[in-house]
Amino acid sequence: MRAFPQPDRPVLVVESDRSEAIERSDPPLIDSATRIPALDGLRGIAILLVLLCHVVFENHPQSALLSKLLVVGRLSWSGVDLFFVLSGFLIGGILLDARDSPRYFKTFYLRRAFRILPLYGVVLLVFSLRFLTSNGSAGPLGTFSTSPLPWFSYVLFAQNIWMAWLGTFGVGAMAATWSLAVEEQFYLTVPILIRTIRRSHLTAVLVSLVLAAPLVRTALHLFYRHGNFASYVLMPCRADALSLGVLCAVLVRKASCWKFLLAHRSALCWLTVFLFLGMIPLTFWGEEMSTPTITIGYSWLAFSYAGCLLIAVTGANATFQRVVCNRILTQLGGLAYCTYLLHLPLMEASRRLLGMMLSRSSQTVQFMGALLGVFLTLVVAKLSWMFFEKPLLRRGHAYKY
Repeated sequence: MRAFPQPDRPVLVVESDRSEAIERSDPPLIDSATRIPALDGLRGIAILLVLLCHVVFENHPQSALLSKLLVVGRLSWSGVDLFFVLSGFLIGGILLDARDSPRYFKTFYLRRAFRILPLYGVVLLVFSLRFLTSNGSAGPLGTFSTSPLPWFSYVLFAQNIWMAWLGTFGVGAMAATWSLAVEEQFYLTVPILIRTIRRSHLTAVLVSLVLAAPLVRTALHLFYRHGNFASYVLMPCRADALSLGVLCAVLVRKASCWKFLLAHRSALCWLTVFLFLGMIPLTFWGEEMSTPTITIGYSWLAFSYAGCLLIAVTGANATFQRVVCNRILTQLGGLAYCTYLLHLPLMEASRRLLGMMLSRSSQTVQFMGALLGVFLTLVVAKLSWMFFEKPLLRRGHAYKY
């Protein structure tokens, strides 16, 4: 498997069986047709962080020592921020390359529909069964919790708006879909932005959005009762991560910026290291909705992950490339969408099942149930990719720009 191919020049070669960088040189300019295995690895890291967060680091063990040890993984929830940066880069890149196509909007939305809607529709169909019972019964695994969010909010990808209004994630099994709503709202706005704004002005607009997001979050913190919660789930509040991803896509498509990045790859690595060191105090300041986190923390995380993204696409560090091109991570990245949608409901079902079988519900049972749920999620995600998602994705790509 070769990354960054370019005729008549040595290239970065990553062997899929060893994930070793054999030879490295300057890769060519990036476009949406360029296959970069490292980005699949970054997506794998993102979903791995989310799984670790929900299985391990969100636990509140009775042991004081174990509780202190778990603090080191407190930022694992930020895997979703890495998803946002990657989404901005990949979607922004596709739109930049197809900017002048007469089928720009039609092809983009049809491809997105084939990728997002079928699997999400299946999940919604299963979820909707809770609304068909008058007494909230869920059968042998227990009873459904009351849903404070209306069912149509999930259909319209507006659940994050309702969550911000009510100050709650609603039903735990569907809590993770807030970020999917953010992504869909991003898909509604960024194509118009890229299509209508002149290339010479686009960078300035993106930088403005990056700077505006923490100001919006601060205003919500000061003037809205659920301000910190709203800052976590609303699309304008997470526009810094999404816009940074698009900005990276713009940079790697400008010859002068690309040459600058290649000439300063060492500085890029050190800057990213500095940004990650800044996560240390952020880890101890509090949870994902603490005031320091929602004001400046989200932006700091976004810049950190944007640095990782640029290191990946420029091949700036051989060790980093070996890690993110690891076969397990790249395969996990390919299963990320289904895994993200299903892991919470399957974890909850597995916890209830083990609790029912063992006639007790302890922290150990809860943890083992979570592990079982993750295992089942990965199995289902693999089957879904092979027999459901991949054929649909191929069908969507039959529409050309």
